[in-house]
Amino acid sequence: MNTFKTSPAPAPVQRARAADRTPKSAWGVFRAGLKLLVRRPALPLIHLGLLGLIGLMMMAQFGSVPAKGEIKEIKPEVAIIDHDGSQLSKALRTYLEDHGMPVHVGSSKRDLQDAAAKSAAAYIAVIPAGYQAGFEEAARGEGIGHKDSAARAQAMPQLETVVMLASDQGRYMDQLANTYLRQTWAQLVADPDADLGAALTQARQLSDLRVKQSMVERPAGEADGERFRYYLGFVAYPLTAGICVLSGLIFHAFFSGGVRRRNLAAPVPPARMSLQIACATAVLCVAGWIWVTLLGFAPWAGGAEVAGASPGRFALGLAASLVYTLVPLSLGYLGVSLGLGPNGLNGYGTILSLALAFLGGLFTADVASSDFMRTLGLFMPTHWHLVAVRQAETMTGTWASVGPYLGALAIEVLFAAVLAAAGLLATRVRMQTAEAGGLTFDED
Repeated sequence: MNTFKTSPAPAPVQRARAADRTPKSAWGVFRAGLKLLVRRPALPLIHLGLLGLIGLMMMAQFGSVPAKGEIKEIKPEVAIIDHDGSQLSKALRTYLEDHGMPVHVGSSKRDLQDAAAKSAAAYIAVIPAGYQAGFEEAARGEGIGHKDSAARAQAMPQLETVVMLASDQGRYMDQLANTYLRQTWAQLVADPDADLGAALTQARQLSDLRVKQSMVERPAGEADGERFRYYLGFVAYPLTAGICVLSGLIFHAFFSGGVRRRNLAAPVPPARMSLQIACATAVLCVAGWIWVTLLGFAPWAGGAEVAGASPGRFALGLAASLVYTLVPLSLGYLGVSLGLGPNGLNGYGTILSLALAFLGGLFTADVASSDFMRTLGLFMPTHWHLVAVRQAETMTGTWASVGPYLGALAIEVLFAAVLAAAGLLATRVRMQTAEAGGLTFDED
């Protein structure tokens, strides 16, 4: 008699225990999310690394600080046409040429017109014939009373000059010439019997008086603070592009149809999986924020000077940038919820970051704009990021300055919450489609 042996069915308790087993790594989803970024290094390098360096180069053109001890005297180009040839005209010519760079200009009317049209010199002085004689005759008049002296002071003969109105150097040389002549005039008015040579010598000494100048190492001033404020405003652009695209890739990897169905069947609870995905994207936000913060310590950005002079304002500005990372994180989640894939996310993040940068005023912070553009900027999170950065720079510790700063941060968080809520709604709709494994709206 043949007998058949059958193996007993596994006990229900054993199957239940096998189903309750957890993966070897309790943070496998977290590690898998970060590995996605490591496997695509080009995206972080472009969206965070390159765009952050571009902002640093823009700050390099903001302004430069002269080197320590560097004081250079500017000598404008001057042309002196002397038709008098007198002691006064020669002394004036020597004085002006010592303070400028002499250039040759023709003495005819046509030559003067061409020199003015071509800006051949910043300052052109024409000393007419008989200038010294008229100068001394007016200054050495008899009957020197107080009123007569005041009247003569207003009657000093004037030179025929050509000053380039668009040049500050020309106006500077014109002031030097008039100062020298007034000093000489005052000596002759005060003492009509004074020698002209002695009056010219004393006028030269008085006109050449200068304040001793030196360069000292200055603390972080308004220029450094303004430079750092511009940089902190600009960092919203690389943060938007980088975090939006990279967080979107993490969300897409776990929320796509096939992967999502396998995750639902996995022994990892949905709450734990969501927590690990959130931690992975939080690490991404902090890493991007640390990168732009380190770039802020470069000399062109002015962060090191501001941190040394006012650590509190420096920390508040960086805190505003960290809070702003919630906005691109929500935008990345929204893009995936709308069904964008890796290629779509790349274009989505690039275009959206540029739009928010221009409409929010990141590139035109101090440029006058129309009322419509200013009103439109109020609906952009980048605008409120700029407000928070400005308030951090002018923080005084009073509620009048702390309130607007906290209000701007609250509006940024509100933007992030609204975008995340829109993403949750879109995700809920997609979960009920046949592609996601659920039911469509027209099915029971």
